[in-house]
Amino acid sequence: MHYELRIHTHIHSRYQVFDASGQLPFSIVFDLCRRSPADTDPRSLLLEIAGSILDVPYALGHGLLTLYEQDPEDAKQWVEVDLRRLKEVAAKEAECLSLAFPVYQCYVNINGELASILEPRKKYMIRLASEDFSVTQWAYSDRKRLVDNDGKPNHDSEAVKLVNSKLTAGNATFKVVKNLSWLPRIETRMRLCASSPSSDSALANAKLSSSTALEVSVINTGSDSVTVQTRGHQRILIPWGPFQPEPDVDDDRMRIIDAMPINRRRPVWRLSILRHWKWSGGMNGAALPGAPVIRKIDMGALVGGLLDGQYTIRMQSRGCRWWLGEVGNGEIGKEEGEEGRVPAQLCGTIGSPLMLESQDEVELRIRDGKVD
Repeated sequence: MHYELRIHTHIHSRYQVFDASGQLPFSIVFDLCRRSPADTDPRSLLLEIAGSILDVPYALGHGLLTLYEQDPEDAKQWVEVDLRRLKEVAAKEAECLSLAFPVYQCYVNINGELASILEPRKKYMIRLASEDFSVTQWAYSDRKRLVDNDGKPNHDSEAVKLVNSKLTAGNATFKVVKNLSWLPRIETRMRLCASSPSSDSALANAKLSSSTALEVSVINTGSDSVTVQTRGHQRILIPWGPFQPEPDVDDDRMRIIDAMPINRRRPVWRLSILRHWKWSGGMNGAALPGAPVIRKIDMGALVGGLLDGQYTIRMQSRGCRWWLGEVGNGEIGKEEGEEGRVPAQLCGTIGSPLMLESQDEVELRIRDGKVD
């Protein structure tokens, strides 16, 4: 029997920001892959998390992981943080992970010992410290637990030691903020209505091909005006998977409330998804409290080529960058950017997104290639 079984371990943070207020849940994410040539058992590998590198506060306090702080005077330099305060941190309660689902998230408690070490406005990095995986018990199994309901072991633990195959596989890098700004609730509704070029700038210069339009209205339910970026790269917090952002969250296409005419469609699963067309970075007019922003989309330009039948329109959730106040009146900038672009002084920060999303579903029928 081989002495070691190698596991490829890739580590990163779910978000690039740790919100010390706890409004944004924060976790360290591990992507695990069985890499040893001798590992030929087709069953899943079941391992105990407590006391291992996956138990992040314990692992930092016991030398399995290392925490670094970025040098404020030289961004390329990282200084190891003294973690003697974490040596007394106990392992978490028993918990098993099956490598049939090889992504594990260790959530960081904002009231825990690790969070007490992290200081606002500083940037940190967590890396693997050694090959030691520090798994106390593991087994090949199709079950979900290493013990039965009475707490008795239901597997014989393997004698082979689990080790990390590569120490430099990723790192969890994040900046600590005291608290993130969160937008008041935005209400987004959809309905079918009659097309009217005079009622919306997005239709004003468009050649209407249908008497039916999809009306999208967004209402700011808060007490402050909000300015929204509707085009271009959205510098917002997005969740990351093992190696890249989660699918569809890092999307720079035009948002549905942009004032430019929409003249293309994107069908997905027999759904007409009406949004996100490429354009240079731009800003939409401010959404005043209680006053809806209304956009109407000509349905005739979107249903061309669809077979006759019944269809449902749903809105895919997408995030937008936002600022409290209005551009040009001294609230969030001295003046509006050229041709409605985002002013340069507003481009440096990353914040929580304003989510354009709606639970409304709009039914329509296509007959002879037209909206019935």
